[in-house]
Amino acid sequence: MRMLLSTMLYTPGGSPGVVLLFLEPPAAANQAPSMLADQFVRFDIPYPRLLELEEIAKAEIAAGLARNNQPLNHSLIQQEGERLATCLVGLTHSAARNALRDTLAADPQDFTGAFNQLQSRKTEQLRRELAMNVLDTVQVEEPIGLENLVDYLMMVQSRMRLTGRERARGILLIGPPGTGKTMLARAIGRLVHLPVVEFRIAALMNSYLGETEQRFARAFATLEAMSPNIVFIDELEKAFGDSQERDGGTMMRVTGSILSWLSDNPFPNFIIGTSNSLARMGEIGLTMTRSERFDAAFFVDVPCHEARYRMLTRWLADKVEQPEEMAAILAQETEKFSGADLHSLVKTAAGWAAYHNQPLTLERLRQEVNTKRPRVQALYDQFQELRRWGRLNCLPAGPSE
Repeated sequence: MRMLLSTMLYTPGGSPGVVLLFLEPPAAANQAPSMLADQFVRFDIPYPRLLELEEIAKAEIAAGLARNNQPLNHSLIQQEGERLATCLVGLTHSAARNALRDTLAADPQDFTGAFNQLQSRKTEQLRRELAMNVLDTVQVEEPIGLENLVDYLMMVQSRMRLTGRERARGILLIGPPGTGKTMLARAIGRLVHLPVVEFRIAALMNSYLGETEQRFARAFATLEAMSPNIVFIDELEKAFGDSQERDGGTMMRVTGSILSWLSDNPFPNFIIGTSNSLARMGEIGLTMTRSERFDAAFFVDVPCHEARYRMLTRWLADKVEQPEEMAAILAQETEKFSGADLHSLVKTAAGWAAYHNQPLTLERLRQEVNTKRPRVQALYDQFQELRRWGRLNCLPAGPSE
């Protein structure tokens, strides 16, 4: 077929005006002969956006009701079509139709069952094929001790939904582990009323060798179709650290495409990237702080005294009779503890008290503080160089000691 194609296009005196149209999946892009590259015009067709999917969903709902001789309630079709369409974002037109027909086949009026099935199917597909996960933003606590960052997000909230040059690109969160960067991404989604999609770049780079570039292209197209949203990329150093050593040219091209996507993507994907160590990324780590890729970089450090007091008060509220008094004492004794350390000590002490059928006491909590203090001090000292870098290159996410 490749030889025949060459002959058809290069035969002298052939019929002018012949146009060959190929409809192929992205993986077929590299199969065209290189000698004929200038003979082809390539059109990349994006995934359908939400409004298109709503029309597909309404048409399929109406068709299913009609096949089963059910009355056509236009307001119901409108309402359920909009709801089901949210589960189809990231699918092609044909895949969306097929998914709807599958879920509505048994009972064309069971819209709740269809919604749950489509949502589960979408979640599994994103996880398995594109290393993505839609995070829960409902069961998440409000951030404490990060007032500067929250104020900034409220300021740019309206631009998170824009398309084009004026859109808010995203933020980079730098800091030691345990300071709540992952929890913060979920909380941001709740604050600005946008879904949060975790994009595990490292998993997509380390898997599917031979298909990496195609899968990244599909992932970018899917995120585009799912916008506006928050795209959470945790621990960037795992994705870019030593990436060039894994697969030579392929990984170098993938790294370039990711950096280009961070810089040039015009769609309302607000990126939240986190890192514990920019040094592991070499030169890429320095380029991450460029304003063309992220609008701002914040350093998220261990909580200050006031933040520790508020955290401890929250977590002790349903466990002791006087949480404020205990929290005030413990906040004085837990300098350099991260939010994760504070939550762990309360959880561990409360578990010990419940197991021994005893009330949770200040003495028991202090024992946990003393047990954790050596590890906390060692971890704090380990990231002193990162703190010095953060003071020079980042904005403080909240007040410090």
